[in-house]
Amino acid sequence: MDCKIMVIDDEQMILDMLRDQFELEQYQVITAKSAAEAISKLSMQPNLILLDINMPDMDGIQLCQKIRSDVTCPILFLTARLEEADRIAGLKAGGDDYIMKPFSLAELMARVDAHLRREERLQHRITTRFFGELAIDYAKRTLRIKEQTVELTKIEFDIVELLSIY
Repeated sequence: MDCKIMVIDDEQMILDMLRDQFELEQYQVITAKSAAEAISKLSMQPNLILLDINMPDMDGIQLCQKIRSDVTCPILFLTARLEEADRIAGLKAGGDDYIMKPFSLAELMARVDAHLRREERLQHRITTRFFGELAIDYAKRTLRIKEQTVELTKIEFDIVELLSIY
């Protein structure tokens, strides 16, 4: 799997534990101990971000608000803050989920996998358009009619793409 998970937490023990677990599951892992470090590593384009709220330089809610307009991947808050108001603030700031510490690694992995599956479905829906029995997959550059793939040259597919977008 070539998904990248970014873990942002100021506790080295949490970073190490999550990095080890995600690497065991064949994810690429990007770690950051501060908001500034996380911002500098966003160019690595993570597929999902796990974000602690309690950090020294900028809290996770502020960081989420700052990056949300530039980052489309799911952001999951991973925090010890238990209050309902904190959960609501995190979700309103652009977070997609809120997981409270201490957490179960099995549940965390299941939630991460669920968010990544949802993203994959969204990407597939965006890259494939259906016209009755005709399906055009723009990412794979394929055309199917009634589940039968039609072989097209590059120029033929370019023409189909141009005509189907408008």
